[in-house]
Amino acid sequence: MKTLRIILADDQLLVRAGVRALLESLPGHEVIAECADGNQAIAEVRRQKPDITVLDIAMPGPSGIEVTKTIRQFDQATRILILSSIDRHEIIEQAMAAGANGYLLKDFLLAELQLAVQTVSNNGCFLSPRVQETLNHPLPDGDHAGSTVLTVRQTEILRLVASGKTTKEIARDLEISPKTVEFHRAQLMERIGVHDVTGLTRYAMQYGLIT
Repeated sequence: MKTLRIILADDQLLVRAGVRALLESLPGHEVIAECADGNQAIAEVRRQKPDITVLDIAMPGPSGIEVTKTIRQFDQATRILILSSIDRHEIIEQAMAAGANGYLLKDFLLAELQLAVQTVSNNGCFLSPRVQETLNHPLPDGDHAGSTVLTVRQTEILRLVASGKTTKEIARDLEISPKTVEFHRAQLMERIGVHDVTGLTRYAMQYGLIT
């Protein structure tokens, strides 16, 4: 079986580590490079010519959408999978129009990641179920606010973080590893658009997740 050579681009180290571990747990999948910004992603794709490029959208330098457009100017072969927390209709459409072959939200399960990679590697197009729903039923601005954009696990962790629990305490309460807690917290911050625990707490209070 041919090994799929994958380049992974995301500016958050914890996210890259988590996604890389998941990808390399799949037989015949190898992450050949990690990139922390858009310019590095373009350079690595040009140099290594991977089978699949996995791109975040919100990165320093060129965004994932701009990176996709640039890659398509010199490489039509690499399959591009967007991996993002952003589920806004116009952003998804821009990414696909730029030349992406799939759009996977970061609250995926391992089976969904495997299906996404297999689908785009076989020249198909993959969209997360919620992405498909968004494209079929675009929501007006403001209708997709609050805890509805979060997974059940993210909501649990947000509530515990906002209540003052430490990473170790949250890991113990939810029976998961501290690294998993940190991974989810990084996703939360990106999705909500905050940069610290204070911002998470303010968000949790605003939407009634804590009193």
